Amino acid sequence: MRMILGLVPFALGLAACQTYPADPYGPAPYPEPYPAPYPGPPVDQGNYRAIGTEPFWDLTIGRDLLFTDRGNNISVAEPAPPVRTGTAGEIYQGRRINVNIVHSQCSDGMSDRTYPDTVQVRVDARNYRGCGAPASFFTTVDERGNPRVLAPQGGPVTTLERTRWRVTRINGRPVPRQGDYHVDFDSGRIAAKFGCNAISGTYSQTGMTLDAGALLSTRMACANMAHETQGSAILDQLMTIQVVGRNRLALSSSAGSIDLVRR
Repeated sequence: MRMILGLVPFALGLAACQTYPADPYGPAPYPEPYPAPYPGPPVDQGNYRAIGTEPFWDLTIGRDLLFTDRGNNISVAEPAPPVRTGTAGEIYQGRRINVNIVHSQCSDGMSDRTYPDTVQVRVDARNYRGCGAPASFFTTVDERGNPRVLAPQGGPVTTLERTRWRVTRINGRPVPRQGDYHVDFDSGRIAAKFGCNAISGTYSQTGMTLDAGALLSTRMACANMAHETQGSAILDQLMTIQVVGRNRLALSSSAGSIDLVRR
């Protein structure tokens, strides 16, 4: 799937790092190790994610290392190097991206989620620290630390057709209360807005899987495109529909998640 007419390809990526000659954040505060049954992140598929704040950055690890620093408008992608197993977790040493995954519980400082891994990243001359987990973690645990509940057969939401939703969070971060943030479904079409451009296209739903297909977007430039960049990237991938209560749901893809409330 590709966004067309003004939406550049989005690579929501995140990477992590090996060593830090002069880490501006100081020594990593590693809390108690994650319990032994945790097997560590999968390393052969694009299903590991890490995120950080101040600045906001994200990383995905699969066949490629895909890193984005949204605060400084930095995007780096390169083939994933062979993974090394260190004493505390996995290590990737790429040409520009170095990643050090430590199996030690981590808080992002903005939600109640507790992530299984602490992740350090070095991209070119910049150091980053954040939290990481297999991608499935982001779709099974909400920002309050509670498990997301998939709708059972005959549950609150069985079809998205003729439903309208207000966006509350993108990748666990609240969107502004002022502005137009919505995702609507009607007559086989999806219409969305993440504060700036109007996005539309056809969609198909198979059970709890959503495919938005090729999307069209207006081309207006806005002062802050971060929410639109992240939201559009999520819609651009095959999504899982997850119900959180009767009037709330989340759309999750390999690029992240969008939390919605019925309107």
